[in-house]
Amino acid sequence: MPLIEMRGISKSFGQNRVLSEVDFVLDAGEVHALLGENGAGKSTLMKILMGVHRQDAGTIALEGQSISGGSVGDHLSRGIAMIFQELSLVPNGTVADNIFLGREPRGFGWSVRRRAMRGEASRLIEGYGFPLDLDAEVGRLPFAQRQMVEILKAVARGARVLIMDEPTSSLTMSEEVVLMRIIAELKSRGIGIIYISHRMAEIFSISDRISLIKDGRLIGPMRPSETSVVHISGLMSRGTAPVDMLRGTSAKSGTKALEVNGLNTARKLREVSFTVAAGEVVGIAGLVGSGRSTLAKALFGLISDRRGEIKVDGRVVPPGEPADAVRAGLALVPEDRRREGLVLDQGLAANISLPNLKRLRIGGSWPAFSRAGADALFTRFQSALAINARGPRQAASELSGGNQQKVVFAKWLATSPRVLILDEPTSGVDVNAKAEMRALMRRTAAEGVGVLLISSELEELAATADRVLLMIDGRITREVEPGLDEAGLRAMLQDELKASKNPVIA
Repeated sequence: MPLIEMRGISKSFGQNRVLSEVDFVLDAGEVHALLGENGAGKSTLMKILMGVHRQDAGTIALEGQSISGGSVGDHLSRGIAMIFQELSLVPNGTVADNIFLGREPRGFGWSVRRRAMRGEASRLIEGYGFPLDLDAEVGRLPFAQRQMVEILKAVARGARVLIMDEPTSSLTMSEEVVLMRIIAELKSRGIGIIYISHRMAEIFSISDRISLIKDGRLIGPMRPSETSVVHISGLMSRGTAPVDMLRGTSAKSGTKALEVNGLNTARKLREVSFTVAAGEVVGIAGLVGSGRSTLAKALFGLISDRRGEIKVDGRVVPPGEPADAVRAGLALVPEDRRREGLVLDQGLAANISLPNLKRLRIGGSWPAFSRAGADALFTRFQSALAINARGPRQAASELSGGNQQKVVFAKWLATSPRVLILDEPTSGVDVNAKAEMRALMRRTAAEGVGVLLISSELEELAATADRVLLMIDGRITREVEPGLDEAGLRAMLQDELKASKNPVIA
């Protein structure tokens, strides 16, 4: 008997049909991966399973018993839990406090029986072998340990079904290994796991079955051994062949678009020196915390204490504000597009116009902003980047993750940069959007722009970059020439980490 059985699930929001007669089944002790483009309907399906939304048609059963129409509280009490990308923990509470959040054992006068709570929390931690301190403040823990607390909180509630939404998006590679071990332990205890991720490598390594949602309908399930990344990409594509993910022909010239010499910051970077040629994609690989994002921000003028020399097309970029970097020809697509790359409640034309206001000015003594010029700029890049949007006034918050990222690309490409810095540009976007982003990087380089690509996905670096630089503890320790695949790049990074006495990735 299936652990979860969803049959004929349909859901509409107004005139928008989001799900159409979806059948989804999860067995006990199984990892069932759920894929789909951003906006395909997978989040809606999971919210129905959690009781957040009620389906328009169809049934849901847990171990053969109907739970259709139940509330979030009903479904939680029956053992269905979801671990979100942004964890639902109290930062200033202890590990024990958070494990029993909302379920604290009560004594006389509703006082919390802290000894009993700590004892039960300790048994859970020891039972799963998690490296957690009962009394540690959760807000001070690394993300991986906070994720462990979230898992224990669900297990303490008696969870039999765990929905994991992009669980590795904020983990280092060594922490990913720990999470995979935790998932194996949860499986061995009969817990069913619905695994949502855009990272195809981990999907194929961890899942027992794979299903995907496209245009509100479910395709699958499929066994990993019976399909491939190329096949999945083809199924998810929007009627066209999947974009080729392989590295294109290098268009680099002898011109150095970017030269960095002896770059230092007070807290992280140490004597960082490298070059990026015009038409070249140079990758930066390293663990989270190695200094990659600090490097991007220092280059773009976002870190005031940076020292060393930065040149664009042979001209020194003075230390100062981001405006100085933009004038010099630098552009930055930041790691967090929603917080740092977009004004979410503003229209798409307005967002693309922000770093381009000077060229959109009209008038003389009393210059004004050209709305028609902004709309034309949006239309140009909507066509060039295939941005799926209603028009220039649509709010950025309404777009899928992949289309939001295209808007961030567009606003910086409109500045005609000489160097484009990309910090985790494909994080949280679906497989087709990843392929489109990678193709866009190559097209941008082919137009003579130097591209600096920072990514946690070694497969992306191996497939896209002309060269890869390894960064450990704020220093560039090694340069990797073209031709190395993901496994070779991982092995080389392992060697560098061993040499620096850092935790080794597996």
